[in-house]
Amino acid sequence: MRPGWIWLASFAVYPIVGAPLLKHPVFRPFGLGARVVLAAGCGAVLVSLTMTTFALAGWQWGPLPVLASIALAVALRGLVRGLIPEGSDPSPAHDARGDSRREGRSGIWIAHAVTATSLLAALAATVAARSTSPDLLLFWGPKAQQFATVRTIDAAYLGAPNLEYLHTYYPPLVTNVFALGAMIAGRFPWGAATLTFPLFLTATAVALFGTLRTARAPAAAALATALTTSALALVGIHSSVAGNAEPFLLFFEITAIALLLTPAAGSGAVQLLAGCLLAGAASAKVEGLPFVLAVTVLFLLLERKRARPAGRSALFLIAPTLLSSGVWLAFGATRKIFYGYRGYGHVSEFHWDHAPAIFYAIGRALWQSGHALPFAIPLLVVALAGRPSRKALLPLGVAAGMAAFLLLTYLQSSSNPSLWISWSAARVFSPIAALLALAAWCSWDRRTASGPP
Repeated sequence: MRPGWIWLASFAVYPIVGAPLLKHPVFRPFGLGARVVLAAGCGAVLVSLTMTTFALAGWQWGPLPVLASIALAVALRGLVRGLIPEGSDPSPAHDARGDSRREGRSGIWIAHAVTATSLLAALAATVAARSTSPDLLLFWGPKAQQFATVRTIDAAYLGAPNLEYLHTYYPPLVTNVFALGAMIAGRFPWGAATLTFPLFLTATAVALFGTLRTARAPAAAALATALTTSALALVGIHSSVAGNAEPFLLFFEITAIALLLTPAAGSGAVQLLAGCLLAGAASAKVEGLPFVLAVTVLFLLLERKRARPAGRSALFLIAPTLLSSGVWLAFGATRKIFYGYRGYGHVSEFHWDHAPAIFYAIGRALWQSGHALPFAIPLLVVALAGRPSRKALLPLGVAAGMAAFLLLTYLQSSSNPSLWISWSAARVFSPIAALLALAAWCSWDRRTASGPP
């Protein structure tokens, strides 16, 4: 078998690792497909955490990090068992069959067809190298290849002065996952790595539909999934994300916040799962950390009934991120490579004179990404839904917070950031398109009793 196929097959490790947790009955309403995908996300977070911990301890990688990850998943299963007794049904599923009869199945199949078409478009663009990311060639791929060769995170390699462009402080999940696959396959397959774009987009669609249908009719879940998937596919193709961290980041962010929009969000078990996925976002890219903070704070403020006790909810949502980020930052500090994440200027210094150029450059970058349709259509659907529902305030608030964070980041640049914005804005703003789609789903058809809780 070719190394590329073996490398892709190595992703089957992650649902196996996460299976002990997702097999708990509390997650059964999400359906088998979504549970497999969510188990894979949880498994990837646990494997990356153990790989980073092994690197911090000075141990080489092998089968032991994977086995340790399974042990962690079993421990989380035990924690969930303590929260929710086996056999109980703390998160009743929505009556999908009744809603299917009322709304008809034609809308569901049309939405699924749009989703499938978007996924095929992403696959075609990836195979044709239309969406290949230069970042894969610059640092994601080289770091993963080197780490697989030495079977650990290579501190000497990261600390080389002439390799500063590798962004040594970037969180480790993507390179860890790439490196583990390379160790299994025998080498790092550059072409196969680009297929993580359609792969993770498909996983996002499966998890999103399975999660959302527990809160509303399947037709609503299917339409929201189609809107989200088509927007992210178009952005990803135009902004060249195949092979970089964006598909990972979007998968973790969207699945985590979708869980917190369901009736099961008041369950400590679901909050813990969402916290693990949020840790995946923070471990995939630097901007995942402010996303985690925004989701946690807004969930505690807006969902006070479901976030009781507030201390436990805050712990479940933020603790996995603190642990995974803490281990990574400890590795950097002990190896004297980096001390925290680097910005693009002084933390308290903003160049407001660049604001007009920044807004123009952002608008131009979004327009060049499918004429801004991935952002404009979800925003239009939100506007047509009328006054946002209470539930929609969570994705809308997170979207506003992320937009503010990205704008302030651009304002920190001492030089005109227009060129930087031209190749980064569509990518880094892409989660906002998905958040708008989820906000539209929350507010859609509030007149029915089956609307979002």
